[in-house]
Amino acid sequence: MTTHSELLPAEPLHALKLAQQIRDGKLSSIEATQQCIARIQKVDPHINSVVIPLFDLALKDAARLDTMAARGEYAGPLHGVPITIKECFYVADTDCCLGVDGLTQQPSERDGVMVERLKAAGAVVLGKTNIPQMMLWHECVNPVYGRTSNPWNLSRTPGGSSGGEAAILAAGGSYLGLGNDLGGSLRVPAHFCGIYSLKPTNGLLTRRGSRGNFRGMEAMLAQPGPMGHSVEDLECMLRVLIGDLESVNSLEQAPVGLQPIADSVEGMRVGVIEDDGFFRPSPAIRRAVREAADFLESRGAEVERFEVPEADKMFRMYVGAMSADGGFQARYAVRKSRLHGPFRKLIMATRIPEWMRSTVAGLLNLLGQKYQATLVRAGRKLSASHYWLLIHAMNRYRRKFAKQFEQQGLDVLLSPAFALPAMCHDDGIDLLPAGSHAMLQNLVGGPGGMVPWSTVLEGEETDRQANRDGAIRRAIKTETDSVGLPVGVQVSSLPWQEHRVLAVMRELQHDIRSRQRSG
Repeated sequence: MTTHSELLPAEPLHALKLAQQIRDGKLSSIEATQQCIARIQKVDPHINSVVIPLFDLALKDAARLDTMAARGEYAGPLHGVPITIKECFYVADTDCCLGVDGLTQQPSERDGVMVERLKAAGAVVLGKTNIPQMMLWHECVNPVYGRTSNPWNLSRTPGGSSGGEAAILAAGGSYLGLGNDLGGSLRVPAHFCGIYSLKPTNGLLTRRGSRGNFRGMEAMLAQPGPMGHSVEDLECMLRVLIGDLESVNSLEQAPVGLQPIADSVEGMRVGVIEDDGFFRPSPAIRRAVREAADFLESRGAEVERFEVPEADKMFRMYVGAMSADGGFQARYAVRKSRLHGPFRKLIMATRIPEWMRSTVAGLLNLLGQKYQATLVRAGRKLSASHYWLLIHAMNRYRRKFAKQFEQQGLDVLLSPAFALPAMCHDDGIDLLPAGSHAMLQNLVGGPGGMVPWSTVLEGEETDRQANRDGAIRRAIKTETDSVGLPVGVQVSSLPWQEHRVLAVMRELQHDIRSRQRSG
């Protein structure tokens, strides 16, 4: 693997540690902001992550916050901490175009709700970060802003759709990032780039103040969420995003929507998913899940296997909901815009006439293209009656999943979020099925967090058998020369169980830090 160690920081940037240093007078917000700007200017010519820099405004805001601190006044728990924001969120006087030409030159009039809450807590916004065109796949490239590369290996993607956020965090240019997640968009980039992230329960955080890619699509909800360098930082940022700033500032009680987080996992019941049976994860990813489960068991948790019910059906329902309008909104949004090449393939697939779709899918199956056939068959335009039937099927699946989870008496699940390490550029469309583990939590609606557990080790790149399927060939291409790339473990649960997910993430972080110190 070609390494780019100069693009990775010597130490991760911890937001709460910085906030305490600012309160103690050991460092100013101006100094921290200048350091981040210098780092971004050094790494961004290589990775292209911060596509709308706001450096002058950030320095002015940092100076204002330092003036407050000199008087003994603090805006909130993130006072003076430099952060970055995903491009899809409204930030006053900046574009929010989703990488679409036709939506440029339309600056937002004001900050969105999530950005307002972060600023009210004292955060300093450095700029906005790159995304895939229309935020529709686990890649980070579009004709407006160009391509973002993974600082671990420039030939690899940082993932998507919060890929720009993950890249600049991994490169040491920002303390915290605001992203969102409709199909793994917080968790997959965190896995690819070796950072932490959390997708909250669907509906916990408002989507007001961001540009969505599917207006009116309510079958699943894109959720804003935090990205950063530690579980403690994610917890604090989540409390800020929930919006109970008084409780956040005192830190004496959990705000509405976040229950107290246990200090131990002793007695917790953990379900383990190494493989959902739909797209087999790479050896390093399966090993990471096993190791994390073994560590939790050593800390007093009860661990057992969990079988994802009908993962192939779940994936088809997810794709069906995302494409129920036959691609109308996506085609309308990009009608006057340049298209990124692989994205053009996705748009073309929406144009297959309904009377031909089953035939095309059958032909793909005959040619050994199992995963493409699944996408073609599931990604069809639905009538209102068939859409209602799909929603009914999704609700039945959610109940079946919750019943199995509760019958086993589980608190959380451990699993991959993506079946592969960071992909090679432009393979994201063909490898959408590898994101089935992440999509599961979008469909069932619960929280899912990502911890950077390990890296791909020598001798465990791939055990996949080559065949004619294009997705499998690209998976092997991804796994080849992947030694040293980050590998994450996903922690998830049923809706409104963020406190359990965060408790387990805290425990896993203890072992991660212990190994880092001993290494």
